[in-house]
Amino acid sequence: MSTARVLAAAMLGTTIEWYDFFIYGTAAALIFSHVFFPSSDPATGTLTAFAAFGAGFIMRPLGAVIIGHLGDKYGRRPMLVATVLLMGGATVAIGILPSYAAIGIWAPSLLVLLRLLQGFAAGGEWGGATLMAIEHAPQHRRTFYGAFTQAAVPIAYLLSAAMFFVLQGTLDRPALLSWGWRIPFLLSIVVVAIAIVVRSGVPESPEFAAKSKRAERPPLLQVLTKYPRSVALTIGLTIVTSTDFYLGQVFLLSYATAKAGVPASSMLLVTIMGSAVNAGMTFVAARVADRIGNRAVFYVGLIGLAVLAFPTYLIVNTGSFAAILAVRMVGNAFNAAAYAPIASILAATFSVKVRYTGISLSYQVAAVLGGGFAPFIAQALLTATGSWMAVAGYSVTLCVISFISMSLLGKAAKENHDKAVLPAVA
Repeated sequence: MSTARVLAAAMLGTTIEWYDFFIYGTAAALIFSHVFFPSSDPATGTLTAFAAFGAGFIMRPLGAVIIGHLGDKYGRRPMLVATVLLMGGATVAIGILPSYAAIGIWAPSLLVLLRLLQGFAAGGEWGGATLMAIEHAPQHRRTFYGAFTQAAVPIAYLLSAAMFFVLQGTLDRPALLSWGWRIPFLLSIVVVAIAIVVRSGVPESPEFAAKSKRAERPPLLQVLTKYPRSVALTIGLTIVTSTDFYLGQVFLLSYATAKAGVPASSMLLVTIMGSAVNAGMTFVAARVADRIGNRAVFYVGLIGLAVLAFPTYLIVNTGSFAAILAVRMVGNAFNAAAYAPIASILAATFSVKVRYTGISLSYQVAAVLGGGFAPFIAQALLTATGSWMAVAGYSVTLCVISFISMSLLGKAAKENHDKAVLPAVA
């Protein structure tokens, strides 16, 4: 099988699986506060819906550890088929879940349970798909190969937002709240079948196939004892892109419609176009990173995100579609610059024997700390202070954390005596 087919399988499978994960986020911002968390106070309903959105992230580190362990022991390919099956099943189940009006408290309870299952599957998805791409790559193109799974994330959100954009434009509000919102979830029946067919035909990673088969300590124990500092630093450098993505694609969707009076259809269009820019710029940034180094490209993205934090909310508050679109497209470009190198940086930080566990754990813990509860934290800050400035300050703070973490990672790599990490971090 050609490398092109491996990359296509990694990208397509990840896109499909993250589409399943992201349609919940879009629905949480626009629908679920009415269907599953009714409240006389709209802010409380939205806060509860975002809390349930964040609940899925709690399971992602557990999925990273368990699926990562199995992936380091038995291979990358079987885990990729298993994760898409679990994710797809949970997503379809959400699509047929009765509303609060029909079954009361059981509705939000079951919704949270299914969200936890989605999170568990997502915990093992990114790491496996990333390694399938990177471990087939020549050393001088590892960042570009890794970009195929990185770009799948904004593409998946583009598809989920586009689906709700079409529904918003074709259905009236009562129909959307009654049954229309279920369509994107039920479509997972089709896309999961496609993903299974594609991934079942992908060969195993050559680096995994060539690794020593002798008995080793459990991967998680090796990661925590050999790479403790690297784990902490990779969590720190990854946290900003996760937070920025979910603030921009989930919280800002809710904020702009509720506080700035921007039509939901307009914000969904902004999200669609911004996600397209993010996906395209991920490949551009990855190619540049392979030439000049991951560190330089990451810093450019990070500084850009920090500079835009406060102007973004000022512009959103104007309600101008053109201005909001412009600032979000620039913001997505900077996010792509910071996000594109992360796959190869994390993959090079851990040896092949524990790589699935190591990169999955770092990435998913960062997703919990920085991304999963970002909409909830932002909404809580907005509710407590009454000002968007607290949310912008939150974004800048995480940029500082990621900057420091990236600065220290090269030293940690040398302490691990892992020569493979140095070209990826440089």
